[in-house]
Amino acid sequence: MVKRFSFLAALLVAAPLRAGQATQKYDWSPVQGAQDVHVEVDRIVVSSIQFDLGSQVPPTQFSTAKAVARVDNNGFLSYEVGVAVVVFDEDGHMVAAGSGGVKLGSLGKGERDTFTIKFPSVYRNFDKAKTFLVTLETQEKGAKPKTP
Repeated sequence: MVKRFSFLAALLVAAPLRAGQATQKYDWSPVQGAQDVHVEVDRIVVSSIQFDLGSQVPPTQFSTAKAVARVDNNGFLSYEVGVAVVVFDEDGHMVAAGSGGVKLGSLGKGERDTFTIKFPSVYRNFDKAKTFLVTLETQEKGAKPKTP
């Protein structure tokens, strides 16, 4: 019995920390800026995106355009989380791109947060948006990033 327990303990200690990624494509159809989505990996879920097309900030010509993603951790572990949004026109040209993530540390088990994805420089053709991609990236808290 002790040997079985020792083997199980060794297996658990040697188990690699989890990391995951998922991407989903959606037709552009926000209602008052909000659009329901469902992108899930490791029990982490992006469930909605709130788009704000913003305005230009003179004299910099940067945009205040952004999207706010609602992210829920429905799992039992804490994860470092990142979300990217890329918006395309009818011909497949990118009209906006940005990313955001956990504000501090990680998203704990059972927690919900919102992540702001800014579009400061590529935004001038937002009115031509037809589709968008949402990518969710997770890494178990404390895991070391993979090096290329």
